Amino acid sequence: MSKDKDLEKREAEVAAKEVAVAKAVEMSGLPIDNVPVDPALTKMDRALIAKGMKAFGIEAKWLLKGRMDKETGEAVLITNGGAKVRFRDGDKPEKLEPIRVDGVIRKKSRKLTPGPKRNSPKV
Repeated sequence: MSKDKDLEKREAEVAAKEVAVAKAVEMSGLPIDNVPVDPALTKMDRALIAKGMKAFGIEAKWLLKGRMDKETGEAVLITNGGAKVRFRDGDKPEKLEPIRVDGVIRKKSRKLTPGPKRNSPKV
């Protein structure tokens, strides 16, 4: 009998946590439905991926894939800029550089100046 009560208590705790996460996500405005993730993920997994996106400063349009690592309980995010980052609930990571998020190079290229004095090998 006590095992059944413990099981019911754990199930109630998990259900309460799911409800709390869903409410927190709705209040924060995180885009859990617009995220390119596996459709088999639970709502809690999607919420963790959305939290990771917000923590790293990744917009939904720059996320290539979001998944959950079941062994570690971390969200794995892969961006258009080639960054693969992991996020665990409660982490406070630094935001990614813009090039690592979207892959767009923002530095202007150096303009070469023609002539014998510049850009020519010295003889």
